[in-house]
Amino acid sequence: MNYKRLGVLFTLIFILSFPASAATVSFLMVETGLGEGTQVTQYGSIWEGGLMEVFFNAGFIVTNSPIARMDYRPDQLNGELQAYLEEAALGGAEFFILGFLEYETQERNASLLGIKIEIYQGRNQNQIFEQYFPAGTGRNQNEEFQIAQSAGRILISFIGSR
Repeated sequence: MNYKRLGVLFTLIFILSFPASAATVSFLMVETGLGEGTQVTQYGSIWEGGLMEVFFNAGFIVTNSPIARMDYRPDQLNGELQAYLEEAALGGAEFFILGFLEYETQERNASLLGIKIEIYQGRNQNQIFEQYFPAGTGRNQNEEFQIAQSAGRILISFIGSR
């Protein structure tokens, strides 16, 4: 009987001696090309939710910031985006994913052209990946969510090799 308890104790100590950690990924979706008075779309939330779900299910710790709006996509990280990355790094994020949803506005209606996703790594904020994905092509919100999840799987395969 004592051997059984001793065996369980050693097994438990052995299992708990290995650290269990997961990489932290922080997301920020930025809507670009939307003017004042343009009707709000749900694409930012759909893409953010789809990407975050895939990363969470793959074992990553995910965080996000509120969806931002900018007149245009900046060529370099500066101002608001730089502050976001610094804040995420202080929070322990190992990867930062910025999604720029690019809209075309006609009068008061906006149509989504696509999404450019950039991945940055670590505190040094080096860009390690960039790809443009078609967005707004789903027939409904569920199909658009699935498109976002497919893009997330591509991103995970790239991050997994790091």
